[in-house]
Amino acid sequence: MMFNSQAVSGIDQIIERAIEQNPHSSDILKAFQPIIDRQRKLVASTTLTKLDYSAIDQEKLKAGVPVIKQMSLFSSEESYKEIAKSLAATVKVGLPAMAEGIDHLSGLIQKGKLNPGDYFQAYPDAGDKVLNRWVEELQISESTGLFLLSLVARVVLESRAKEITAYLVDIQWEKGYCPICGAFPTIALIEEEGGKRFLHCSSCGQDWRFTRVICPYCENDAEKGMDYYYIENKTQESAFICEKCKKYLVTLYRTGSLFTRDMDISAMSLIHLDMIMQDKGYEPMTSCVWNILK
Repeated sequence: MMFNSQAVSGIDQIIERAIEQNPHSSDILKAFQPIIDRQRKLVASTTLTKLDYSAIDQEKLKAGVPVIKQMSLFSSEESYKEIAKSLAATVKVGLPAMAEGIDHLSGLIQKGKLNPGDYFQAYPDAGDKVLNRWVEELQISESTGLFLLSLVARVVLESRAKEITAYLVDIQWEKGYCPICGAFPTIALIEEEGGKRFLHCSSCGQDWRFTRVICPYCENDAEKGMDYYYIENKTQESAFICEKCKKYLVTLYRTGSLFTRDMDISAMSLIHLDMIMQDKGYEPMTSCVWNILK
């Protein structure tokens, strides 16, 4: 079930609607608006090297081994430099405070001193080692480098996720982490009819169904150890919390399909819940470029 399949041209309208519903999220949504728009355009326009998805073992999937642990989703032949430079220019538009660090990164990429492909060839197991080497040898900011690389990774992984789901058609998956890239979800959506819960991965854009009676992070199934936190008069928004692992997951309730929804934008629009949960001592199930607030 995919929620972010809207045309690129609809991003502005979705963000405007999100700001109307949650005005406090205006700054972060406006900052990320050009970035999200560019990412969607790159996904639509970038042609990646074809991969052989017959290497995916569906029995391993059923056992909880995501695709990225079965095969590399990052080919050495991709134009990572061009994707990175395109996104870097957009980051400066939305987040001008990062301009100096982004310019430094872009200059190193342009001069051939920093090759994003080196990071992705080592991703996910040894990507941190490559980044740490750049920090030491090239004097880049670790946070700025990781920020830009995560944006590039999303473009590639979202494209791969679309290809994989089209190839496999029906993925048998029962884990709380993503079947494609192995990342934990940033947001959940619960449907009005039937109460089904779907999880969304911000690393690759994949959505998958997951039971409501188990914590996606630690698989705790003790009813007394899990709950939902609501804000008064905001019954369609909540945060799932687990006392065993002290993690939370912002959650939306779908009450109709009149408007197109983008789950990344929805997650950003619920940043007030991130602030409240982190103040209460809980941590998000996964760290992403907008939900780490301390």
